[in-house]
Amino acid sequence: MFFEEQDKEEDRKSLFGVKSWRRELLSLKFLTLPLEVIRLTEVAYGSLEWWQQVVDVDMLQEIIDRFATSLQCGAVLTTTEGEPITNPSNFTSFCLKVRETREGRRRCFQSDAQGGKKGLGVGNFQTYRCHCGLIDTAIPLIIEGRLVGVLLVGQVKVRNYTREEAEELARMRWDFSSDPDDLVERFLKVPVVDEERVSSGGALLRLVASYVVTLCERRLTERSLLQKGIALMKEQMDRESLERNLKQSQARNLHRQLNPHFVFNTLNTISRLAMFEGADQTRQLTVQLAEYLRYILRKQSQEELVPLAQELECIGHFMEIYKVRFGDRLSFSVEATAEASRVRVPFMVLQPLVENAVVHGIEPSLDPGVLEVSCRIAGGRLVMRVADNGVGCDVDHLQAGLGIANVRERLQLHFGDDVVVAMESAPGRGTTVEVRLPLAEEVPL
Repeated sequence: MFFEEQDKEEDRKSLFGVKSWRRELLSLKFLTLPLEVIRLTEVAYGSLEWWQQVVDVDMLQEIIDRFATSLQCGAVLTTTEGEPITNPSNFTSFCLKVRETREGRRRCFQSDAQGGKKGLGVGNFQTYRCHCGLIDTAIPLIIEGRLVGVLLVGQVKVRNYTREEAEELARMRWDFSSDPDDLVERFLKVPVVDEERVSSGGALLRLVASYVVTLCERRLTERSLLQKGIALMKEQMDRESLERNLKQSQARNLHRQLNPHFVFNTLNTISRLAMFEGADQTRQLTVQLAEYLRYILRKQSQEELVPLAQELECIGHFMEIYKVRFGDRLSFSVEATAEASRVRVPFMVLQPLVENAVVHGIEPSLDPGVLEVSCRIAGGRLVMRVADNGVGCDVDHLQAGLGIANVRERLQLHFGDDVVVAMESAPGRGTTVEVRLPLAEEVPL
């Protein structure tokens, strides 16, 4: 806006850079952004985050820098609240000094925001005096019928000021500064232009503002189309995923039918070989493993309630396998009253508790380990108790364990909140876990 006098308007426009700027803008390469799908509704419309998501701020910075350098003026793009979107371009040393203080910066933001809103009111660029006394020109940026930002240029004076006048401004307006004399010196060096040249720069300001708006609208359109495309792709992928999962489920069902036969035939072969070779312990271990797997493979697909007696029989096979490993270091007992044995419980509800007791309680201990599983009816509820004399631990640590969390979650699925899982443990004193359940349907023995 601040240019040499010319006789003809066309010459003046060329000097302003309107023609050359139009060529530069049209030839400027579009920088490609990664078009992530971001929900713009999650950020305030026209906020700094909104601008960063909608358009390449580095590209805007390049545009504003060229603009300010060509016109030898200060320029910046701000949000509706005056917060800079681009870094200050070609700012005067006076303005940079003002913005070094928190209060000066706040007043600048407020002044910039008010300039944009005044421009919105008149529907055009607005020339005004900033809070420090300089002349600025602001034009509002309207996208989708909403104010999203302000493009500002200026930081000039329309006349020369005497030192006395500058010092008077310092007393009246620059109270935020701790060094008003320095501001006075900087203010006196700010360029002076006439008002006519300030007004004539509006054509170029509108051109750049129009380009920025077009750029944003283009990116918003691209983003909208991309979101629709991704939604269609996701729908297609979901449909293909369902078909794929169905085929995988069918394949898994076939594997479940074939694999158990292979496993049990192999275990039967190992057991017979052990018997022929006189390896009784190996044969017993193989038999226990076969019975344990037979129970699991038979019941796991139904996730049904099973008689407690069957669960305890499975626990017996499980512990016999561990006893082969630990030998005399491990002893165990599994007991239940006849009434408790008939109660139905969730499949494999005790196994995680027993495994925790062996692996985390007994195995780390140097003393002989004892594990006791006992079940009874008390107070109209089934009470199942797993106790060990192992190393123990902090109860909070025990409650956070995966095994306990899994058991509690599965019990709540079957019985709701009418479930109690109580724990007692301390380092060096073993661990006891007691599960109390409402009585489910009993089965005849």
